[in-house]
Amino acid sequence: MMSEANANEPVLTDDEKSALLEGMSNGEVHVHSSKGPKYAAVTPFEVMPRCRIQSDSYPRLQSLNRQFAGRIAKQIEVLLNAESSVVFNHVETCTFSEFGERSGGLSLLLEFAPKPLEGSALISLQSDLVETLVETFYGGLSNDSERRDAEFFTPGEINVATLFCSAVISVTGEVWQPMADLAPEMIGSHLSSGVIDCIDGNDSVIAAEFELTVGDKTKAFHIVWPVPTVSPLLPVFDGQKRDRDATEDSRWERALRRRVVDSVVRISSSVGNTSMTLGEVAELKPGDIVPITDPQKSTVFAQRVPVLEGRFGVHAGHHAIETTQWLEPEIGTESADTKHH
Repeated sequence: MMSEANANEPVLTDDEKSALLEGMSNGEVHVHSSKGPKYAAVTPFEVMPRCRIQSDSYPRLQSLNRQFAGRIAKQIEVLLNAESSVVFNHVETCTFSEFGERSGGLSLLLEFAPKPLEGSALISLQSDLVETLVETFYGGLSNDSERRDAEFFTPGEINVATLFCSAVISVTGEVWQPMADLAPEMIGSHLSSGVIDCIDGNDSVIAAEFELTVGDKTKAFHIVWPVPTVSPLLPVFDGQKRDRDATEDSRWERALRRRVVDSVVRISSSVGNTSMTLGEVAELKPGDIVPITDPQKSTVFAQRVPVLEGRFGVHAGHHAIETTQWLEPEIGTESADTKHH
């Protein structure tokens, strides 16, 4: 029986406890339970619902958006009578609710119908962009230039924003012409804080972001395409597969043939050959002579593939092979008389 003095003493010292805990954490010490041994393991990391990786890049749509950015800038310069530029940033796929949460603050959503596609699409303008458009349109700062916490948009602001969006949908129709014959029409405007009948918060959307620079001010705007609206065009957005073009194939073939002649390959040769049994080879001793047939004939190998046959001899003081024929005529019979040394 343990004495009372020994019972009060710690079973393990602090150093021993630290070493034991460290061994359990890195797996060096096995921990047993009623269910068997336990080993140190990596805890799986769960990606939060908002931290999603979007793989829908839509390369064709991005190309169209870059063309749109180049053309719309000229339309805006005419509308605002000010030097302007537009840059396409990126495309993302998310739900409409997620798009609204990222935008933050009050924004003006102008709805248009991209006929003949069914449904509607939206152009999203933040309040600061609407303010910049109004200021520039009227040739200077407005009286409400410091109004940053807008709760609504005045009829005048909506009118200017509608003119801007009319130019946007007009250029969109022009750029999309090779892909779809669109005739977009403006429908109306909505506040981002209100209920929008044309789209539900859980609906998936494709949001294209652009940056508009007017003078020294740069603001972003978005064109939001509900996925159901553009669903007939999704295969085209991804890059539609085409049948093989015989003309293109012949161009590739000619290009490859031109580059094949520049490839570096290892050349080797054999001079004569003979056949021996394994027993005869095993009995060979230094000084034995192995007879070969017709030592004047030789085969040239390219990467161990026999390609040429020739006569073995001496040229300019070096052992050389004068080629006599191609072993594979389809490779190039026109070069049968070429000499390789």
